[in-house]
Amino acid sequence: MTELLTRELGGELEVRSESERIIDVRLLRWGEVAETPQGRERFVRGAFRGTDPASVTIEAIGPHGAQPGVRLTGRGTSLEDREDGPYASFRVSRTRDGDELLELARDGVYRNVSVVFEPVDGGTRYARDGVVERHRARLARVGLVESGAYQSAAVLAVRSATVNETPNPTPDPEPEPEPPTPTPTPPGTGVGLLARSDALEDLRTDMLDRLTRIEARSSGGGVGGPLARFATFSAYLDAAYEDALLARALADQLTTDNPGVVPPQWVNQIAGILGFARPAVQALGGARSLGSDGMELDWPYLDPALNLDTIVAKQVTEKTQIASVKVKILKASQPIDTYAGGSDVSYQLIRRSRPSYREAYVRILTIAYMRATEAAFEAQLLAVAGSSLVLTATATADQVRAFLFAASAIVADVTGAPATVDLVSPTEFARLGGLVGLWPSAYGTANVAGTAQASTLAVNVSGLPIVRAPFLTGNTHLVLNGESAGWYEDGPFPISAEDVSKLGQNVAVWGMGTGATTVPKGIVKSTLT
Repeated sequence: MTELLTRELGGELEVRSESERIIDVRLLRWGEVAETPQGRERFVRGAFRGTDPASVTIEAIGPHGAQPGVRLTGRGTSLEDREDGPYASFRVSRTRDGDELLELARDGVYRNVSVVFEPVDGGTRYARDGVVERHRARLARVGLVESGAYQSAAVLAVRSATVNETPNPTPDPEPEPEPPTPTPTPPGTGVGLLARSDALEDLRTDMLDRLTRIEARSSGGGVGGPLARFATFSAYLDAAYEDALLARALADQLTTDNPGVVPPQWVNQIAGILGFARPAVQALGGARSLGSDGMELDWPYLDPALNLDTIVAKQVTEKTQIASVKVKILKASQPIDTYAGGSDVSYQLIRRSRPSYREAYVRILTIAYMRATEAAFEAQLLAVAGSSLVLTATATADQVRAFLFAASAIVADVTGAPATVDLVSPTEFARLGGLVGLWPSAYGTANVAGTAQASTLAVNVSGLPIVRAPFLTGNTHLVLNGESAGWYEDGPFPISAEDVSKLGQNVAVWGMGTGATTVPKGIVKSTLT
């Protein structure tokens, strides 16, 4: 049997015309993430494209979406994709339930929309952030509910209200009916007291009124228990509200005495899962493509032993030998490494966890992948740095500025462009941020060596951004640009495979990558004294 999924997504609705019995609704918002029993989910624009609106029914749903309170009231007439979400129109049938739905929608009792849909094969995907994306789905039913998962949606307006009957300006009061006698439902009929939520409330009120009257008559001569002086349960409640002594006589009902009906409230955002942006990789232009073939990255480079000043020279006289020097273009290579992590997650944990364990696990694996590749790239840059300059461990802001200027000049000499970043260890980054002479930009930067801003953790010396490289140690500086080195990568990829024999799912994240240090002399390392 095809599985139908229900989402209370907080769509908006309005009664367009009571005479035509048309209700307009916005089903949901494109791209909005919702918490569902299957995990975090969002719909992509066009997800319901191709659905025949006439096949979509509209229902009125009782409190909390209880099944006995679901009543079919009409069918769809149009379904349209707009910029912010899908919009639909429904014609409400001339039935008792349809009349009730129109009145409750017009009065603002029904404010939100519940969407029932059937996933389409190939129409569901997992985004990089772990959210389930619905690209294609068949809309089956739309229900109107009192409140949805999001409280931001509201009834827009009643744009046209046609009333055919003229009300009596001074209607005669109707006599108060006797309390109804509830008739039990015959067994096996399939219709009980829960068929309508108001029936249950009527029964409760009638029962309490009858108990009060019985107690009032329980002893002859009109002398009864403490409730005998109240004719109805409503009269008792009114007295209890106004009579402080009566109210104090009641027993205290506390949440601590009733743990069975007070469930804990869980926050659906897991704390401690922090993002990681790979600062060294991003500072040099981000990850570059590895291409589609091979497990080795190769690149050509000019022989560093070549003296460019000897290749071209002045011809001494006509018809004499011109300068001729062998120019060698060499090849460098770097093996492509694989990075991966994963485990076998039980079906029980996947289906019963909220917030979704699988989604959180994939996010954690992705962050761990980023950290592993960042650490490998930083270690490679430090190992192959081909130039160095002295910088003391207690260098002042002006001394750091002089060091960076000289280092940038070296980078420009060997790569043809000045340095674009200075990667420093966390220890050195914290030291630089507190140097005298590096002031927040809000205080002005005239005649200072650079800026340091705690609110953004942005440090800049002599116009060069200082980037905190978390895996460097000591007081290390690495001054370079994107011509000196870069990170090449294919990934990361989330993958999964069913482990039926163990009722689990193998979940992993993997990718391939390597650093290419194309001009080692263009990486200037600080040497401490």
